[in-house]
Amino acid sequence: MSTEFILIVVIGLALIYLSTLRNRNKPADRQGRELKSPEEILPEVQQRLESGENKIKLIKHVRIETGLGLEDAKNLVEGNYKMKSPIADSDLKEKVQEMLQSGTGEIKTIKYVREQTGLGLKEAKDFVDNVKKNEEM
Repeated sequence: MSTEFILIVVIGLALIYLSTLRNRNKPADRQGRELKSPEEILPEVQQRLESGENKIKLIKHVRIETGLGLEDAKNLVEGNYKMKSPIADSDLKEKVQEMLQSGTGEIKTIKYVREQTGLGLKEAKDFVDNVKKNEEM
């Protein structure tokens, strides 16, 4: 065999190997489908809840799509799932302070915190209340 042919085969195998490495970063289920993160599926969950979908069926769907356990999937559907905030806590506090000072209502501010963090209603309200309390000092 010629050296050029061997080199082409080696390069081809290396490219195949590298393409499989890229796909390993995302978790997959047993059938090899890529799993969604809780952050990715949350808008769909909220939409399906608003349309009146059965919570049990929705929890089952979340478990299949994300690979979450039963308790975490239930918490995500009920709005109590603790997600990592896409923005830093200090940035969120500054934004909440701005919203409160500009006259944005507390309810809209709480809704904003929930959208940004995935916190439940009580946790988001507590967060806004703490920011408001620190602002008054």
